[in-house]
Amino acid sequence: MGASASREKFRESVSALVEVDVSPDDADFWDELWKIPSSAEEVFELIDPEAARRLRDERFDNLATLFTQATAQLCQIVETPYNIYFDQALNCVRVLTRILPFLLEKGDLGDADANVEHLCWGTGSSPVAAAESDSVVGLVVGGENGKKGKGAKSKGGRGGGGDSDAGTDGDDDYNQEPLALLVVHAAMHMLFLPQFTCDFYEEDEDLPGNGGSGGKGKGSAGKDEKDMTPAELARKRRQEEREAREDRESAAEARPG
Repeated sequence: MGASASREKFRESVSALVEVDVSPDDADFWDELWKIPSSAEEVFELIDPEAARRLRDERFDNLATLFTQATAQLCQIVETPYNIYFDQALNCVRVLTRILPFLLEKGDLGDADANVEHLCWGTGSSPVAAAESDSVVGLVVGGENGKKGKGAKSKGGRGGGGDSDAGTDGDDDYNQEPLALLVVHAAMHMLFLPQFTCDFYEEDEDLPGNGGSGGKGKGSAGKDEKDMTPAELARKRRQEEREAREDRESAAEARPG
C-alpha cells in the first residue's frame, strides 16, 4: 500500500468511527485500522480536534473500543516483543496519544463524565470488560489470569476482534486492573523494551569467564519462546542474528575470488 493510499484508508477509517457505530467484533475493520502505515503527523492531522470530540460525545462506544483494543495490543507487545509487530504497536501509541487528551478534556475542565470515569477506572463488568480482562493484559501488571494459547485472539489484539472469557467470574471483575492503569504500565514497559525503544546489552552467560561453559545449550536456549522473558527473547534473537552473520561471512570467504 502506497503512502497516499494508506493515508486515504486511514482517513476513511476515522470517518467511519465518527459517523457510524462499529462493532467491537468487526475483526476486519479493527485489524485493518491498526495495520495501516501511518506517521505521527498523519494521525494528528487526520484525527483533528473536531473528530476526536465528536467521537467522544457521539460515538463513545467506538472510542471505548479504540482505547481498549490499543491498550490490549500494547500489553501484548510488552509480553511478546516480536519486531514484526512494532509498527502496529507504534500506530496504537500514536492513536492513543492523539485521542486521550480529548477523552480526558471534560474532566480537566471540571465537568466530569461518568462514562469516561468508568472506562478509565472501572473494574467491574462493562461493554469493554472483555478486552480489559485479556490474559496478556493481566501479565503486564503481574496478574494471575490463566494463559491462553498464542493463537487466541484478544479483542483488538494482533488478530483483530474476538471473543474472550470476561464476565464469567465475579472475582475476576474484582481483581481486574483499571484500563488507565494498564495503559500506564504498558507505556512504562515500552520505554525500556529491547529492540523497540532501546538497545539491550547483557553479559553472555555462555561465554567462558562468565560462569558459563561456552556451549550453546546453556541459559535460555532450551526454553520455548513463549516461556522466555523479553530479555531472554532479545538475547536469543541477537544470538541467531550473530550466527547468521558469521555463516554469511564464512560463505563469502570460502567463495573463490
